[in-house]
Amino acid sequence: YHLPQSVLAMIVIMAVVGLVNIKAMMHAWQANKQDGIASFVTFGATLLFAPHLEFGIMLGAGLSLMLYLYSTMKPRIAFLGKYEDGTFRDADVNQLPKSNHLVMVRYDGSLYFANVAYFEDAMIEALSSQKNAKYILVVSDGINQLDASGEEIIHKLHDRLLDGGTTLVFSGLKKQVLDVMRQTGLFGVIHQDNIFATEQMALESIFQRLSAEGIDISND
Repeated sequence: YHLPQSVLAMIVIMAVVGLVNIKAMMHAWQANKQDGIASFVTFGATLLFAPHLEFGIMLGAGLSLMLYLYSTMKPRIAFLGKYEDGTFRDADVNQLPKSNHLVMVRYDGSLYFANVAYFEDAMIEALSSQKNAKYILVVSDGINQLDASGEEIIHKLHDRLLDGGTTLVFSGLKKQVLDVMRQTGLFGVIHQDNIFATEQMALESIFQRLSAEGIDISND
């Protein structure tokens, strides 16, 4: 009671100064710019709203959520081409030729309401650049989630492609994604013949179908 306020303030400062970890904030920035932004904004907001620390924490949590949604709106989509060792890699990065009758896409992200439009646009754009393609193979090992919006857009995309003579094929779908497809009936729409465990199995089936149609696949 008899201590000056300046002394009490110093006691409080000394008690909390160890909680300020600038090194951890800098590490977050180096690892992921969005994490770094969230940490610095939360730190500044907490000081600004003091002594109501909860406002700063709530602002930081909300910013983190918005940054996460923004980062997942445009996941990486790689259009694949055949490398000299027989594997399939990013055609744009490695300057690889693309197949004349097959669009092969690797999608690295979940399919949910925030990015389904981006996924659909990418598929349509890819097909427009390879107008003779009979199949679109989506390498789906990176898809961890499929919500109602994602299921609906795949259904519409399948029907739209089929009307144009192109078949939508998937490989590497995970159990949780397949469960959603079965529960909504999408699995039956795409049909089991167009869903494969691995991309190699999918490619073998696609090339067999193309050969059966009398299409020359020697350059694919």
